[in-house]
Amino acid sequence: MDNELIVEDGPITRLTINRPERHNAINTEVGDAIVDVVNRVGRDPAVHVLILAGAGRSFCSGDDVSEGSEGSIPDYPWKNPYHAPFVAPFNLERHPYFRLQSLLRRIPQMVIAQVQGYCMGSGFDLMLACDYALADPEAKLRMVIQATAFLPKYVGLKHATRLILDDQFISAEEAAALGLITKVAAPGQLRAEVDELAARLSTIGQTRHGYFGTVKEALNRSLWPQLDDDLRMQLIGHRMSDLYRLHPYELGGD
Repeated sequence: MDNELIVEDGPITRLTINRPERHNAINTEVGDAIVDVVNRVGRDPAVHVLILAGAGRSFCSGDDVSEGSEGSIPDYPWKNPYHAPFVAPFNLERHPYFRLQSLLRRIPQMVIAQVQGYCMGSGFDLMLACDYALADPEAKLRMVIQATAFLPKYVGLKHATRLILDDQFISAEEAAALGLITKVAAPGQLRAEVDELAARLSTIGQTRHGYFGTVKEALNRSLWPQLDDDLRMQLIGHRMSDLYRLHPYELGGD
């Protein structure tokens, strides 16, 4: 993939999306590769912490909606399958973004999102699926699609409704106040603070093998007991949003 995904293996594994010219937007090929890496990490008892990061100015700007604009993409005979009007809603579940959300919750390692610059759309959802999220003070966060699977459990009904329907950028400070991220890092110290947290968690993982997996499963059962169904409903909402934009309701007249 021409180094579009950088993996630094070890007890603390760092997975960096390396598409800075696209603000680390995720296309199908990169997404599938991320799924493969996260699956491999989840099976490796020598790994205690996974850091999810983006190269350059941004964490992740979401789905690469330009994918297929000049032709078909691997395994799909149509252009831009995320928004093709004739794709059945459930078929979108094949896309790596939807699988990644569940996978990040299922692996028995702690996952830290290192958030700088733009964190949007699917990038926002992936951040919510992580166990920790540290953000640069200048980070800008925004939902592009409705994050109904994770968001309400973070912020409650009123804030979830506002964030979904307003569709505006929020600051790192507001995200921290709402509980969407763990903390705002000191200026210029995001990488250092993420590394410090990862080292501390890795020490726990070494001395208490299997502990993280138990904690995550307990939290999943408490907060997302029907996670796969919730993600499927979010997927349907995503498709319906596209379809309504393509076929807006027209008021009749005399």
